[in-house]
Amino acid sequence: MIQRIQTIYIFMAVVLSIVCLSMQIGEASSDGLVVAREYNLWITNSNGEHSFVTFPLFVVLLLSSALGFCSIFLYRNRMLQARICIFNMLLLVGWYVLFAVYSQVVGYSESQSAFAVLLPASFPAVAVILYFMARKSIIKDEKLVRAADRIR
Repeated sequence: MIQRIQTIYIFMAVVLSIVCLSMQIGEASSDGLVVAREYNLWITNSNGEHSFVTFPLFVVLLLSSALGFCSIFLYRNRMLQARICIFNMLLLVGWYVLFAVYSQVVGYSESQSAFAVLLPASFPAVAVILYFMARKSIIKDEKLVRAADRIR
């Protein structure tokens, strides 16, 4: 059923991932001036040039969002839905590893620049928590269904 609580958790995680896809996630500044702005798809330098070296961040979040959206409609196959939640959690942890690498690249590409992480970079962490809560609810539903089948 689509109105289950885990569906709401998964939907909120997908929305947070999509919002993070479209917003700026970090910036490098030097002496109070913004030197580079980091997005999921590109890095914009101070002179306006776009460098698409961070596209793997975009790909990971896009894949996680698509899998999460598809898992909403897999409510009849609860175990597959739970596995997709685990896979999405691993993808989002991988996103943070990539983000740490790219933020180091942006921070050190310009001399004496400080890298600042912005609020939208925390959205995948909240999505991981939501996927964890969804998986917990899915497993609880599966146990309930198995108990009902055993009683019959």
